[in-house]
Amino acid sequence: MAAPLAEQEHTTADLLLEWDQTRPRSRQRELGWSEVGGCRRRAGYRLAGVEPSNPGGSVQAVLGTAIHEAVQQRLNETAAEGDLVEYEVVFAGIPGHLDRYESGPEDLIDVKTTSSRWLEHIKTWGPDRSHLWQVNGYAAALIAKGIRVRRIVIDYIARDTGEVYRWIGKPTVEAVRDALDWLREVRDADLDMLNRDYEPDGPFCGRCPFLDICWNGYVPDRDRRSVLFVEDPDGEKWARQLADARAAITAAKALEKEAKGALDALRPNISGKSDILDVGYERGLQWTITNPERLDGDQVRADYRKAGTKPPVTSTTSTTLKLVKLPDAEP
Repeated sequence: MAAPLAEQEHTTADLLLEWDQTRPRSRQRELGWSEVGGCRRRAGYRLAGVEPSNPGGSVQAVLGTAIHEAVQQRLNETAAEGDLVEYEVVFAGIPGHLDRYESGPEDLIDVKTTSSRWLEHIKTWGPDRSHLWQVNGYAAALIAKGIRVRRIVIDYIARDTGEVYRWIGKPTVEAVRDALDWLREVRDADLDMLNRDYEPDGPFCGRCPFLDICWNGYVPDRDRRSVLFVEDPDGEKWARQLADARAAITAAKALEKEAKGALDALRPNISGKSDILDVGYERGLQWTITNPERLDGDQVRADYRKAGTKPPVTSTTSTTLKLVKLPDAEP
């Protein structure tokens, strides 16, 4: 008798994830420098030696691993004397694996893969805090060994376009101090009091090895975040937070619209992308004008009506939450 279809299917994604889960780095249980500055609760689980509840990992992470391994293989063939490739370091009791150190220019170089959308954010606002803390932790480990680090370099590669962006900085005592302060706060806090710093339906939590443990206790058939109410069943508090958040969003949107309208006085272009304009702020201004074509829904529905039929539709479930006046409340 043939096995059920679900048992027969073994996708390429399954194979990639299975391969990733066999790697020593994927089986690492202790907190590493690549996790410092990320989710505090995840770091707390690592420090407490909690056994993971989920396999973790993602296809995107596997693609990043493949890039790292290709670079490592090539560097092993071409490394000069004094260069370090996939070198294990420990600083403040936290281990890590630096991608490479080039002894000639005294550069510590790390490679990160990301999406093209987030790469644009990095170009404008710089690397994530956790990335800066990670490479500065590596630099501190080398300096403690007597190895000079003149620059820290992060090579970002967009997985979807192949674009490469290089960020260059210098190691700083401040970054290491901030990372160690963060670690101290995590170590000193009660595990259950540590923040869940990401969304349970987002990519970070989705590939976290502690997903089920972290959000355990949520109301069945409800949002995982319902565990926050289970832990703190104060309906008035959560309703007030909702109202305050929506008011802040409304105010922020109004301020954004006002600023964008005022700055339109400086817009130099009527089409395409403008040159970058320096107005004295730490970031420049650049306008992009596009004319996207969108489906005319009204016309499509009219054409279907004329033909005596209905357009194809799909059904989705949407949940809305409104703040409404209580029936017995004073006017």
